Amino acid sequence: MPLVYRTLIAVPEDHGDPIATASVVLSRWLSKRGNSGARVDFTDSGRYELSNRSRALVVRHDNPEEGLSFLRLTTESDKPDGVWRTVVTVVVDPELAPWRYLWLDMTVDTVGASEQPRLDIMPPEAARMLLDALPAHDGGHRIPAAPVIVRGRDDTLMDALVSAIRDPERRLAVLATGAPGDVTVADWRTAMAAALSRCTGMGSVYVLDSAAQERIVHLLPEGMDIPSGGVRTFLPGIEGDPSRHPRMSPTTLDTARDGERIRNWVGAALSRRVRENALDITLPDPLPAVDALLDEETEDLRRAPAPETGVSPGVAGAHPAGDQGQTPAPAAAQELKAMELQVQRLREEVTRQGERIGELSEERRQLLAETADLAEELDEERGRLRSARYEVRWLREQAREAGLFRLAAAPAPRDPTRRPPHSVSELLERITDDTALPHLYFTIEDQTVYELSDSRKEPLWVTRAWEALLALNDYARYQFDNPDRGLGFHSYLKENPDGYRVIPVKRLASQESDHVRNRGKLNEKRFFRVPEDVHPAGRVPMYAHIKLDIEYGICPRLYFFPDLGPGTTNRVYIGYLGRHLPVQQSN
Repeated sequence: MPLVYRTLIAVPEDHGDPIATASVVLSRWLSKRGNSGARVDFTDSGRYELSNRSRALVVRHDNPEEGLSFLRLTTESDKPDGVWRTVVTVVVDPELAPWRYLWLDMTVDTVGASEQPRLDIMPPEAARMLLDALPAHDGGHRIPAAPVIVRGRDDTLMDALVSAIRDPERRLAVLATGAPGDVTVADWRTAMAAALSRCTGMGSVYVLDSAAQERIVHLLPEGMDIPSGGVRTFLPGIEGDPSRHPRMSPTTLDTARDGERIRNWVGAALSRRVRENALDITLPDPLPAVDALLDEETEDLRRAPAPETGVSPGVAGAHPAGDQGQTPAPAAAQELKAMELQVQRLREEVTRQGERIGELSEERRQLLAETADLAEELDEERGRLRSARYEVRWLREQAREAGLFRLAAAPAPRDPTRRPPHSVSELLERITDDTALPHLYFTIEDQTVYELSDSRKEPLWVTRAWEALLALNDYARYQFDNPDRGLGFHSYLKENPDGYRVIPVKRLASQESDHVRNRGKLNEKRFFRVPEDVHPAGRVPMYAHIKLDIEYGICPRLYFFPDLGPGTTNRVYIGYLGRHLPVQQSN
């Protein structure tokens, strides 16, 4: 079961009883899911049916002699995409003084997922409620449930921000943003609270005014700026390479906002590294042993007989049948009921596993095809490498025979080509801020590109997109340098002229199918923006595209329109980069 959310907080021992506070909060949280949630008893272990598709398990340990108290609540919900499980654990142990610990994990046991997993993850509301009710700390600083405004004239807040960023015991991320000039600090806080709702419990968020931004420059290491209208994510460990701490530039964020309103993809992009960092958190000693103990207790509780016939939801099924207020059913009827439930669950599990096997078989077929393509590309690259090495040796030998011994022995200059970007945000930064692609003109929408984030294949897609953009840029340069050749992009890739970059020709699709071009709605989705000096309508059909992946699912595509030759703008226009466009009409 993949872990998709985790928060780990510490509560000072002078606060009181965190288990009692957490019990009240969790009871309120469950009550929002229906009346049955209010009947969950946190003073003793038990199992509760919250609804036909959700249940709760409570494990409670108290040892007053040693001062130990453990509480674990596990909620499970059967949803179409799998079983969602939220686990809240509170531990009071004298060995951990002066702190008591609480952590919340959310896992998803996916069913029939073609990609493992790409789910829209939102923190459980219980995380926000617990942060509101408890003085939660990460290392030595408080974790706020909502963004905190930091004004430069307030020394206390400035000190709290700097100490949080520099805290060597910090496990979670700190996100800091400066309010842009056209938005008030209060409005920017509200906007960032909505955009960063996915980060609740996994980090702290601070919003700085202009005075705080001026002061913070001198209080942090060089290169660790907090941009006005952008966001800096400080991961644990402030020392070292500033590029390790992701920075969303004001230029990128500006494309996603209208005044103080911010589009949803910003939160998804920013939360990716925050969540990755949170999921890597390990429990401090001796919590792993406690975690293993509570896991065993929970499994024992899960395997206990189901609640008896006639027992209303909210009554613990793990309590003996002889407890007051319960009417014991005949043993045979109880056993028969348990067996029927087990048979039904096994049938459902067989169906799910059968569907999963079919999907995995299809995924295996696609991966084998992709592996064969990659192996072919690897062989071609190895051939080019052997040829290049032979050419280098031959040229050095020619230089020596010509008496140019110093030249023959001189090392080659450093390759000025930059490494490919590794993330969608870095790719967009290159497109926006770099001059490496002077022959390309971009009319893409950032939102479609950010939909490629949060995938295990994001680095592959970004690398292939960058390679495609370099090849298109060099193709335009080749046409400019050789106006008499008039090569199409397909012929250019096959010819592979010296000094110009290319991609494997099989990645190119020069045209869409007749089915797509002859269907109005499908064809309309292939019209993308261009300047009016390219076409008076400001839009042209772009059928040529580059395939960045062949696996079923997102399967990204890059659409382009070359406007090259005499009397043209001599540019290639990039109109779309994102998930595979639809090829079938839907009602």
